[in-house]
Amino acid sequence: MATATPSSAVDPRHPLVPEGNVVGVYVWQYPLRLVHWGIVLSIGVLAVTGYYIHDPYIVGQVNRPFLMGEFRFVHEAFAMIFIALFLLRMYLFFAGNRWVRWRNYIPLHGWQFGEMVKMARFYLFIDPKPVSKIGHNALAALSYVGLYAMVFAEIVTGLVMYQWLAHTAFLGFLVGWIPRVINIGNIRLIHFVLMWVFISFGILHVHLAMLVSREEKKGLMDSIFIGYKVIPQEELEEDERRAQEEAAKRA
Repeated sequence: MATATPSSAVDPRHPLVPEGNVVGVYVWQYPLRLVHWGIVLSIGVLAVTGYYIHDPYIVGQVNRPFLMGEFRFVHEAFAMIFIALFLLRMYLFFAGNRWVRWRNYIPLHGWQFGEMVKMARFYLFIDPKPVSKIGHNALAALSYVGLYAMVFAEIVTGLVMYQWLAHTAFLGFLVGWIPRVINIGNIRLIHFVLMWVFISFGILHVHLAMLVSREEKKGLMDSIFIGYKVIPQEELEEDERRAQEEAAKRA
């Protein structure tokens, strides 16, 4: 049985689990998984309620005259949850393990750009195998940066529209100036279009994750539920060596 390499990123509450020449590594921490599934649920609820606010599709307002108000309440409640999850994810960019921190998402090295090209070739069915990674591959990681940027835009536009009706001093200070720069109608349009972008991204994300999981055979789809991935011993050692080299350069 192989001996697991000590890792600076390993949570002591979730030690490495060696089994033959592979190791069970706790990659996705509980808070990250909470953010992932919380955002999935929030986007689902926000999309349904938001579309109704945009274009009421339920007949029966005569019997339930406050139906729009109920949809708005649910939408705003889940919007607050959505914001809290986004802030937690921003915190994890600095406080999570090395596979969750921001350095794993921003391309800072030449090899990351080469990895993007290789993954693009795999996604386009040119290459038969993906780049083997413990965390996110460079292309997926950069796409998540774009995703979180759009999440931030969705939050800001939502707060602008909420402030347009609520007129609170705090939000007025934060976002009250934005309608003077961008027409409120365009802000609503941006907010609505981003909803469809998130839905489209979600469909593509599931497809590509299943594709990579099938080829990698590391338990990628399982890992978002349990946190662990099955990593070859030599790959874990190489990942640890690279992490130590980068830490030494920053020291």
